[in-house]
Amino acid sequence: RLERLQRIVSKLQMESGLCEEQLNQADTLLQSDVRLLNAGKPPQKAAEIERDLDKADAMIRLLFNDVQTLKDGRHPQGEQMYRRVYRLHERLVAIRTEYNLRLKSGAPAAAVTVPLGQQPRQELDEATLRYLQDLLAWVEENQRRLGAAEWGMDLPTVESHLGSHRGLHHSIEEFRTKIERARADEDLGRCAGRRMRGQRHAGRRVQTWSIPAPRPQNSSKSRLRHLESLHSFVSAATKELMWLNEKEEEEVNFDWSDRNPNMTAKKENYS
Repeated sequence: RLERLQRIVSKLQMESGLCEEQLNQADTLLQSDVRLLNAGKPPQKAAEIERDLDKADAMIRLLFNDVQTLKDGRHPQGEQMYRRVYRLHERLVAIRTEYNLRLKSGAPAAAVTVPLGQQPRQELDEATLRYLQDLLAWVEENQRRLGAAEWGMDLPTVESHLGSHRGLHHSIEEFRTKIERARADEDLGRCAGRRMRGQRHAGRRVQTWSIPAPRPQNSSKSRLRHLESLHSFVSAATKELMWLNEKEEEEVNFDWSDRNPNMTAKKENYS
């Protein structure tokens, strides 16, 4: 068991390094496109950035699965590996947020960093509206993924789905900070008297998702609870099946002839 857990630690160390390289690459491409955008030129690497972020997202979900295995096995490095993967996830969220705000919205960096009073009205409204639309698209996509997610037919597939969902659930929990940022932007826009009709509509929709919790958050909590329950049941059932297989193997290979001196003990066992 300890050897298996140690192999998982080695795997985590290697794959978290690869994930960090993936995030570094995405960040480098993002900063390059931001510089182009600030110079009034169109971004060139948006598709590559999205692809790198999606790869890193998938890797982090699998890493969370391995981390949970370490923690379940009470490995001394479990907490350390969890913090390492969590930092990767935080960085992923930060890069994706910057990508949504600066690149997908089409707004230059100044529109994000300059104080509100110095931002051009139309630029601010369009950037905020697009950011809200990105958040809504994220909500709807993850709600669809949760609705179509499978459960697994045996212990390995259930464990795989559970680990993958733990990563997704963590992303959904982090989503509330983005909701709060969007609502803060909306409040600033209201105070300045610059709310567009589309922004009002998007803002109301964001609020319906975020009070008291985003719908994917409730669905995700429910799925996580059911997956953990299913995993406990399948784990126990698998142990029973393994016990039955061992006993069957023992019976098949037993010497049932009269020459077997252990026959008396066998009869006692049956009785």
